[in-house]
Amino acid sequence: MIFITGMTGTSGSALYGVLCREQFKEKLKIAVRPTSDLSIFENSPLDIEFAYGDITDEGFLVSAMEGCDTVFHIAEKLLTEYVWHAIMRSPQIKYVILVSSTLIYSKYYPHSPLHVFEPQIRKDFEERGIKYVFIRPTMIFGTPKDRNISTFIRWFNKYPVFPIVSKGEANIQPVSRLDVAEGYYSVLKNLKTLKQTDYIVSGDREMKLIDMFRTITRLSNHKVRFFNVPYGFAKFCVRLVYILSFKKIKYMEKLDRLTEDRAYSHDVITEELGYSPMPFEDRVKPLIDEIKGEKK
Repeated sequence: MIFITGMTGTSGSALYGVLCREQFKEKLKIAVRPTSDLSIFENSPLDIEFAYGDITDEGFLVSAMEGCDTVFHIAEKLLTEYVWHAIMRSPQIKYVILVSSTLIYSKYYPHSPLHVFEPQIRKDFEERGIKYVFIRPTMIFGTPKDRNISTFIRWFNKYPVFPIVSKGEANIQPVSRLDVAEGYYSVLKNLKTLKQTDYIVSGDREMKLIDMFRTITRLSNHKVRFFNVPYGFAKFCVRLVYILSFKKIKYMEKLDRLTEDRAYSHDVITEELGYSPMPFEDRVKPLIDEIKGEKK
């Protein structure tokens, strides 16, 4: 039996769709909050059991993992610490998939929880003989609530101008939640024979930030004028906002990430497992249309 967290989230719900499509046979135990909307699971063709509780409650996790030999943690990566400790208290767990982030490769987050926890997680799992895998999606998009590309789409729909830092020259590789789900499934299906412990799941190709914006506006049939904001001036403005907000509004890290290359190849998972994401245009157009429909 497989214990899964985050199945009602952006990429987890997409994985659920893939599991239904593939008629997945193994029993699933899904962690959900008592207040979670479980409507997607109505009339499910899968063998599902729900475990109601809070992922930050280690006791709940240990109890919920009983009867399971595999853990698939999709929920918020900052909750990984709780899942990790619960796994170490559950001697029957043999396989673990942890959804993490390409943020670990960023020079702007040298002391993030990922850097702190992951080396120890690897050490603990290896000492216990647990086969583990880290999946690292790039920037995920695909729903009006993704807070990534959907935010830009709404801006472009509303305003004819948009500021862009350092000419938008940073390379990115956004990935649709639907392609992420295909990557998740390929790892889950081949878990026992995987050759690597890290797999990057990214979009079909890398592109410059400004090129992504132009693609979105073209597909939206909106004319938007992009004007460049030098990094130095943007940094000054961000610091000013930080001071005027009495140190409550912190945008410095977000600004740095806008100017950092965040394109990561999916060659490893493609060569080993056949992962093949669809073109960005084909994935973003339905999202553009969905957000346009909200206004109507």
